[in-house]
Amino acid sequence: MIRVESREITGSDLSQWDELVAQSPHGTIFHKTAWLNSCAEFTGKKLRIFGCFRNDMLVGGCSLLIGKKWGIFSYAESNSGFTPYGGFVLSSFPTTSVHKQETSSRQIIKSLIDSIKKEHFISIHVWNSPEFLDIRPFFASGWRSHLHFTYDFDLGVNIESHIDTRLKKTMRRAEKEQFIFEPSSDASKFYSLLCETYARKNLKPAASKRFIMDVCLFLRDQNCGELLVAKTPEGEIACAEIVVWDTKKAYRWAAASDARFLDSGAPSLLMFTLLKRMQERSVKKINLMGANTPELSRFIARFNPSLVPYFQIHCGIFDQMVSF
Repeated sequence: MIRVESREITGSDLSQWDELVAQSPHGTIFHKTAWLNSCAEFTGKKLRIFGCFRNDMLVGGCSLLIGKKWGIFSYAESNSGFTPYGGFVLSSFPTTSVHKQETSSRQIIKSLIDSIKKEHFISIHVWNSPEFLDIRPFFASGWRSHLHFTYDFDLGVNIESHIDTRLKKTMRRAEKEQFIFEPSSDASKFYSLLCETYARKNLKPAASKRFIMDVCLFLRDQNCGELLVAKTPEGEIACAEIVVWDTKKAYRWAAASDARFLDSGAPSLLMFTLLKRMQERSVKKINLMGANTPELSRFIARFNPSLVPYFQIHCGIFDQMVSF
C-alpha cells in the first residue's frame, strides 16, 4: 500500500530537498537551501521546508520563510526582496497519462497544504516558478491567486538577428564609446550603483550590502553566476548585471546603472553581452524578469523575449498585509 505523508524537512533530510529541486521541473536556484539560508539570515526570518513523502521518498515540498507580525502571529512567504521565485516543487511524474499526473499532483499538494495548515500561520504567500502552472488544487483549499508575468529568452536563436532593429542602433552607439565588458568581483561598487538606481525612483534596495556581497561570494564559490560590468575606457563602471544559473536556465537577477551613462547605449549592449555569454555557456534559456514593471518591460521587450505567466498564491485572514 502506498503511504503518503507530509512533514517538515530537517537535518540530513535537507539533502533530499536539494536533490528534488535539481530534478523537479519547478525547482530553481532560488529553492536551494544555500540560497534560502542566506535569505533567512538577511531577513531575520526562519527557514522551514515542508516535504511530502511517498513511501519515504520525497516527491514534493514547499520552502517558506517565517516572520512575525506584532511579535505574536506567524506568517509565511516563499520570497524575500531579491528572490523572485520559491515555494512549491513537485517531482517529475514518469508517465504520459495526464490523468495520473494530475491525480498525483493533487494528492501531493493537498498533503502539503494539510501539513502547513497545522502551523496556523495568519497568512501564506507563495510565488511559484513560471514552470508551476497548474494551481487548481489550491483553490479547493480556499487559496487565491494573482497573475504575474516575466520574460524568457530562448538562447537557441541567433541573437543578433532576433533582437529589435532599433536596439541594434542603440548598441552601435555604445560600441563607438568603446565600453569594456567584463566580469567583476566588485560587489561593493555594484551595491553603490544599485542604491543610486533605486534612489532615482525614491526607493531603497530590497537587499542589504551584506546580502549582495554574500550572494556574489556564493555565486563565485558555487560557479553558478557572475557580476558583469560595462566600463568606460577610463575605468568607470557605467552599468552592471548579476546573472545566476542552475542546470535548467539562467536568471537576470539584478541590474544597476550610473545615471550619466543611461543614454550611452551601454545598458543595452551589456544585456546583449550577457545573452551571448550565457549562450557560450550552453545555457538553453534565460529568465530576464522585469515584465511587471513598465519601465523595465519597455527596455527588455526590445530583445524580443517570450512573455511568460507565473502565479502568486496566498491564503490567510491577514494576507493583504504581507505583499511582494
